[in-house]
Amino acid sequence: MQPRTMVEQAAEAVVAAAARGVFLPGDRLVEAEIARDLGISRVPVREALRLLESQGIVVSTPYKGMRLMQVTNRGVAELMRVRLALETLALREALGSGLPEEARAALRQAIERHRAAAEGDAAAAVAADEAFHGELCRASGNATLCAVWHSLGRQLAVLWGLSAPHRDPAEIAREHEALLEALAAGDALRAEALLGEHIGWHLRFDFEAAVEQRRRQRSAA
Repeated sequence: MQPRTMVEQAAEAVVAAAARGVFLPGDRLVEAEIARDLGISRVPVREALRLLESQGIVVSTPYKGMRLMQVTNRGVAELMRVRLALETLALREALGSGLPEEARAALRQAIERHRAAAEGDAAAAVAADEAFHGELCRASGNATLCAVWHSLGRQLAVLWGLSAPHRDPAEIAREHEALLEALAAGDALRAEALLGEHIGWHLRFDFEAAVEQRRRQRSAA
């Protein structure tokens, strides 16, 4: 296993733990404990936390160490508006050049992954959701757009993990299906409307209340 691969795996493990609610916004991330739980040395974990810090998932505070990013409704709204702009551009560029069959297949596969994951692991469902929207951006053929979206992807994963218990997984799958159908039909107006509603749900959801609810549940466990 190459060191870089271990770093990526450690980063993914931290994000997956956040998606499952093991780590909540503002929680301290202890390098030694994460390394012990993953069964690896502290060096790749240290590098993984630095990587996550560069992506906005982890915040380093003097004398307080590394902590998972804070989540506020205002911050979520700002992030979702940027995400909507990026994915709307991705839709337009994908349809402008014609959605290739391989892009449709990749989107379909992500939908099926989400359906399968929704029955079990929350982190797997979040990863499948991220894969669907990542494939949507990849279909645009715009490398810069994809890079910007993926720089936000792990922040989105943390948020999706918080909202997952409050959404019907089948509803998410249906929204993805409808979006893919509109794309396949070349219906840009419908695709943009569906995307706006799909992302708009997060603008209406109270993430701050969800975090507090998770904290109470964890304290009571």
